[in-house]
Amino acid sequence: MEPRRIIWRVYHTISLLHTGRLFRHIHWRGDMDIAPIFGVIITTPSHPPPTLVFWCTPPVESYKINTDGCVKDGFASGGGLIRDSSGQCIRAFFSFYGDCTILEAELRAILDGIILAQRLGLSVLRVESDSTLAIHCITKEGGPWHIQATIRHIRHLLALDRDTITHIYREENQVADLLASEGWDRRCYHEYNSQDLPRRHRSLVQIDRFGLPTVRGL
Repeated sequence: MEPRRIIWRVYHTISLLHTGRLFRHIHWRGDMDIAPIFGVIITTPSHPPPTLVFWCTPPVESYKINTDGCVKDGFASGGGLIRDSSGQCIRAFFSFYGDCTILEAELRAILDGIILAQRLGLSVLRVESDSTLAIHCITKEGGPWHIQATIRHIRHLLALDRDTITHIYREENQVADLLASEGWDRRCYHEYNSQDLPRRHRSLVQIDRFGLPTVRGL
């Protein structure tokens, strides 16, 4: 317990942690000036520059479903919309799911969108979600046991050799995000036709339809 030996062991331990990349920039907040004493070089993490992203219309004679999930104060909702190859909204929906996780909400919104499309007699579907985890669970058949029934239902309805399900950035999924929030606010299931979409929803649909970009990374 000699002071010099304690100081040396602290120095040695910190150096080992840094060498093993277990110390990050945030761990030295407020102590940047003493980091070099331990041989730790702090560099400010770089952030990717902002990029322009935009929603793309589906191929001719196919339909795109965009969905999103939402959880606030322990309660979940979801929403989405179906658009044709010109970007026109055919039908939009939102739903309230009650007490469940964000992953469950994302999956249930995807399932609701597919069921709605099939009820309308639409085929050749392009499903987009901003949840990478939900897409992974569907394509790889993974995830916890309590979501397996929903995943099996989605896979049963989707013809994965013909239909696709892919990831989309949140900035490209603004209409679905707005519908999911509306489901939480109104706490019910509701559908919109293209004619009765609220003004804000309709404006976002038009922005996507005309290929106007939004900024990601600001």
